[in-house]
Amino acid sequence: MHPIDLAVVVAYVALITYVGIRFAQRVKTAKDFFLAGRSLTWWVIGLSIIGTNVDTNGYIGASGNAYSIGIAQANFEWIGAIPAMIIAALIFIPLYWRAGVYSIPEYLGLRYNQAVRVVAASIVVTVSVFAMGVAMWALAITLQTFIGWPIWLGILVSGTVVGLYSVAGGLGAVAITDSIQVCIMFLCGLIIVGIGISDAGGSANFVAKLTAENPTHLQAYLPSDHESYPWHAVILGLGLVLSPAYWVGGQAILQRTLGAKTQWDASAGMMFAAVAKTFVPVLIVFPGLLALVMMAQIEYPDMALPWVIKNVLPVGISGLMFVAIIAALQSSIDSSINSTALIITRDIRHVLMKNHNPDSDLKIGRLLTLGLLLSAMCIAPYIGNLGGIFNFLQSLLSLFQGPMLALLLLGAMTKRATGTAGIITLVSGVMLAGILSWGVELNMLFVAFFTFCYAVPALWIISGFTKPHSDEHLRKLTYSPWSSSDPNKQSAA
Repeated sequence: MHPIDLAVVVAYVALITYVGIRFAQRVKTAKDFFLAGRSLTWWVIGLSIIGTNVDTNGYIGASGNAYSIGIAQANFEWIGAIPAMIIAALIFIPLYWRAGVYSIPEYLGLRYNQAVRVVAASIVVTVSVFAMGVAMWALAITLQTFIGWPIWLGILVSGTVVGLYSVAGGLGAVAITDSIQVCIMFLCGLIIVGIGISDAGGSANFVAKLTAENPTHLQAYLPSDHESYPWHAVILGLGLVLSPAYWVGGQAILQRTLGAKTQWDASAGMMFAAVAKTFVPVLIVFPGLLALVMMAQIEYPDMALPWVIKNVLPVGISGLMFVAIIAALQSSIDSSINSTALIITRDIRHVLMKNHNPDSDLKIGRLLTLGLLLSAMCIAPYIGNLGGIFNFLQSLLSLFQGPMLALLLLGAMTKRATGTAGIITLVSGVMLAGILSWGVELNMLFVAFFTFCYAVPALWIISGFTKPHSDEHLRKLTYSPWSSSDPNKQSAA
């Protein structure tokens, strides 16, 4: 690494560590640790949401996927984000605030029963540990490509740096460091677009070189017989199921809104993030296309962005871009760690241990944060054997997002859904997803769509044979917009 690049990286790591440790002084209670004392403003929330979302999956993985399939990858940002973000801001975030919950599994537990809460929490925890391992792997291969570090050393260093501020400062430190990281990511993304087009001799030459060998890489929608992303699967599975489930039920995303100063800050933060999201595809898809144009010799598609940094960008800028990747991957790790520690502490420990001591939640949360970090570091070396990280994470999400979305939608919009029906639908929906994925080997996007199509009528029908909660219990947990006698109709409007 050039000394200038090294200086940029060292300065960034020192800044992030300093900010995180300073926030540790503000953490006095579990609420401070998990929800930043409900002190976050809308712009911090919006930037932190983007930082959490444009993570390993959305930076390294998306660039690698763009290298493989082209600009169709952008559908995961436009179709797969913005409409659902608006729905989350206007409908679900106000409902979660009315319920006064710390987490999405806690809301499901109040709306259905504690069995649903524990099962949903267990699913989220399992997936989150793998997601953290993926982030560690992505950062390790970036370090290997850029400065020649072995995988194990990259995992050790990245885990140590993230652990310093995540364990100490909680959500407040995570949100502020995310905001700094997002600003760096956007700046570097714009720089790489400008330099890449200039080196290719202009946008026309860039397009000509790209389509000469890869004629389908500028198609927004891929053919219906495409192995991974047929156009109808993208619309049905991604647009109607995976995207809404992620944005209205993703704990790592929504935890920032639950830590807002006010409900207005929470919803405004999500809307701000939706506006910023429109520009994200340019920043994360372009490097993958540039690697193709430059005929990069790489072992994995996920190495496309690190290769561009090392071989295309000039000294100083490459160091800054390398910092942007570190920022994206750290955002993925720290967000998952904090939200997962919250879920284990409150949604599993509190339910299963009736005699728990709430005063110990802060200590337990920090210990869990450390334990989760170590678990991810142990898993990370094996991620490379699982194929592209983007497809791997999307496949994991498709196993439970269909039934989870059904529970959230019917739970929020009707009084009919019952606790018994909820647990039956959730468990059977996940089992069906497993059968479709591994038994039938169905495309992951169709898995998400078909399990959602199963879960909605299943939840509705089974609820008709089981006892619902009282209207008083559901008063702050549902809108029930088509019930003329609903006392919440006025407040919901």
